[in-house]
Amino acid sequence: MISSYLANKSQLDDHAMYLLFSANRWERKVLELVIQLCVVLFLQAPEAGLLAPDLVIYLDISPNKAAERGGYGDEKYEQLEFRNKVDLSYRTLCDATWNVYNEL
Repeated sequence: MISSYLANKSQLDDHAMYLLFSANRWERKVLELVIQLCVVLFLQAPEAGLLAPDLVIYLDISPNKAAERGGYGDEKYEQLEFRNKVDLSYRTLCDATWNVYNEL
C-alpha cells in the first residue's frame, strides 16, 4: 500500500499515509527488538525448552581411521581437516550420559 502511494498509483489521505509510515517504522523496530531478544536468549541457552534425549549413541572413529576406508574423500565433507574439526566438536559435546562405541 505504501509503495503504490509513493508511486502515485493510489490516492490515499495524507494523514492515513502518515499513520501507515509511522506504523511501518514501529513494526520494523519491534521486529528488530524481537529478533535481537531471540538471538540473545538462544545464545544464552540454545537448548532451553528442548526435551532431553532418552539415549545418545556416539559411534566414535578417528578421522584418520575413517580415511582408511574405501572411497573416503569422494564426498565434500570427507576431508581430514574438516573431519578433525567435527571430531573435536563432538568430543566437546560428549558427556557421561552418552553411550560411546569406539572404532567399529
